Amino acid sequence: MKRLTKLFTILLSSVLLFSCSKEKLNPDSVFKDLDVEKNALDNYISAMYTEDYNIAIVYKFVEGESDLNYNLSPAHYESSVRMTKLMHYLGIAPYDKVTGSKSFIKSYFPKILNYIGSPAYRNNGTMVLGTAEGGKKITMYNLNALDEETGEDIEYLNFYYFHTIHHEFAHILHQTKDYPTSFDQITGNGYVSDAWSDIYDDETAVAEGFISAYASKEANEDFVETYSYYITLTPEQWEERTTIGGEEGKAIIEAKLDIVRTYFLNIWKIDLDELRAEILSRQGNLPNFDQTSLN
Repeated sequence: MKRLTKLFTILLSSVLLFSCSKEKLNPDSVFKDLDVEKNALDNYISAMYTEDYNIAIVYKFVEGESDLNYNLSPAHYESSVRMTKLMHYLGIAPYDKVTGSKSFIKSYFPKILNYIGSPAYRNNGTMVLGTAEGGKKITMYNLNALDEETGEDIEYLNFYYFHTIHHEFAHILHQTKDYPTSFDQITGNGYVSDAWSDIYDDETAVAEGFISAYASKEANEDFVETYSYYITLTPEQWEERTTIGGEEGKAIIEAKLDIVRTYFLNIWKIDLDELRAEILSRQGNLPNFDQTSLN
C-alpha cells in the first residue's frame, strides 16, 4: 500500500511539474484601457469643468443615467455645446465671483450634469424641467430646443434651464444645511402637495403667497422657488410678478424672501443681491457672449 501511495505521489508531482512548465501565465492583462478619441466638447468639459470643479457632463445618451419612466431622446451635439458654455457663464461663474473662489462650486455643486434632448412629461401633463438626485446629479431636459434664437432669449433660458439649475442647486444646499423652520410656519398647512397643478396657476398662487404654482407643493419647493426666481429676475420683473395677486400675497412672499436672504448670508456667506446683480449683468451681456466656440 505504501508503494502504491509513493507511486501515485510521484506520478502526480510529475503531472503538476509538466503542467506548470507548459502553462505559463501571460504577463499581459486582459483588461485594456480603450483609447477613446476626444472631440472639442470633451476637451472643453475636461478643462472647464472636470479639472476646476470635478464635474462631469454626460451629453451622449447613457441609458443608465436616464429616467426610464419617460420616452427620451439624446441631446444634439450643437445644443450640448451651447448649454455647456451657458452653464458655466450663467450658472457657475456667478457663484465663483461672489464667493471669491471656485471652492464653493467644487464642494457643493453636483458632480454629474446629464443632458437629455427631449422634454419629459408627467402623467398629469406637466413638464419636468430638471431633476436632482441625492445632491450628486442634475438632469436637464429639452436641450434640443436650445439653438441660436432661444440661446439669446433670457426669459426662455431662465424658464427652461437656469431657473431649474438654481432651483435644484438650492435643494442641495438646504439639504446640506437646513433653513430655519420659521419659513415653513409662514404658510403652515397651506401646501397642497401634488395637487398644485390642479389648484393653482401662477397668478392665483401668488395671491396666496407663493412665487409660483409649483411653490405651493411643499415648503422645500417653496424655499428654492423663491430663491431661484429672485436671483434670475430683474427688480422690475420681481415687482411685477409679486404684485399680480395683490398686496397680501406680495407681503407673504417678501416675508419668505427675507428668510431666504438671511439663510444664504448667514450659512453660505452669499449676499443674494450681490449674486443677483452678477447674474443680471451676465444676462445683459448675453448678445456678446460666444455660445459656440470651444477654443
